[in-house]
Amino acid sequence: MKLDKLWIAAILNIIFLASSFILAKEVVDKGQAYDSLMHEHVKILGFKDRLLNQDEWVLLISGKVITSVKDTVWLEKKKTSELKLRAAQENYEQALEMSKFIWYAAAGLLLLTIFIYAGGKKLFHAIGASFTSMSLVFLYIGVFAPLLQIHAYDEDLKVPIVIKFDEMAAWADKKINDSANWLEDLSSDYLGYDFDIPEYNALSFLIDGYQYDHSVVFEGRTYYYFQSKSIDSIIRLLYKDNNRLIANIILAFSVIIPLFKLLFTILLLYWEKARKNKTITIILTLIGKWSMADVFVTGVFVAYFSFHSMHMGQIETESSVLLGFYFFLSYAIISILASIMLWIAAGKEMQLKLYEAV
Repeated sequence: MKLDKLWIAAILNIIFLASSFILAKEVVDKGQAYDSLMHEHVKILGFKDRLLNQDEWVLLISGKVITSVKDTVWLEKKKTSELKLRAAQENYEQALEMSKFIWYAAAGLLLLTIFIYAGGKKLFHAIGASFTSMSLVFLYIGVFAPLLQIHAYDEDLKVPIVIKFDEMAAWADKKINDSANWLEDLSSDYLGYDFDIPEYNALSFLIDGYQYDHSVVFEGRTYYYFQSKSIDSIIRLLYKDNNRLIANIILAFSVIIPLFKLLFTILLLYWEKARKNKTITIILTLIGKWSMADVFVTGVFVAYFSFHSMHMGQIETESSVLLGFYFFLSYAIISILASIMLWIAAGKEMQLKLYEAV
């Protein structure tokens, strides 16, 4: 099919945007539910609620003496935390499943656009419009869905409580021998009799390195640090902490400028007069240069690898990129492809006008 009008492409993109944004809203909601449930899971197993919990300490120490005593506090925490973790994983899996349908819809839109406009004058315009619609959906999910998760924790944390009796015995033996020496001096000075008391280390001999190990183990994970953030939550947190300058910079370069770039791209693709307007073209060029989506993606990668490879003694550290990152990365790539399609389409139009003039 050879079409020279973009109204069919416009209808296809409107249908795609309407259906995809419904799915995207569900993806974002599920992603945020995952984020909330993970924070609840970590809070239950946080070191403050474990190491500073007197009830758990009493049960752990009692269990060392009376084996029948169980750590009921931990058992309750384990049950509740596992429920939270399972619910979080279910929400994330559902978000991933719905994300697949968005990708299928995007691939279907692109293939249908190519099929309809193949060989026509508006092929690159239509493909660019499809890429722009995809970018809008991907940007929305990339901004509001969690994109990076980092945490530090200990597995089966052991708190050593050791009483070394050999050191106590050595101290006691020293005091006994010092007292014996004092008695010898006293008898020599006042009685004129040398009273010889041999030096003994009787307690050290009896103890012979014995020590009482009363160390306790906090079973499962004990979290020291956990963060799971989206671009939206980062901006909100910065505003809350009165870091308005940094919040405005991230908001401008990661959200507002990319959004304006996409809107101007749509304007140029669908409106021929806009493509002839140098002011609009210059604005789009400047916006493209100030869009820092690729820089933001690079920053996330740096944070991921730096925390992932961090070693903190026995404390384990983990980091993982979540679905928000993949959508934001997809936006950065596909928006570039949309711009390329726009410039190719503009070049084709210029060549066609020159051909018709000749």
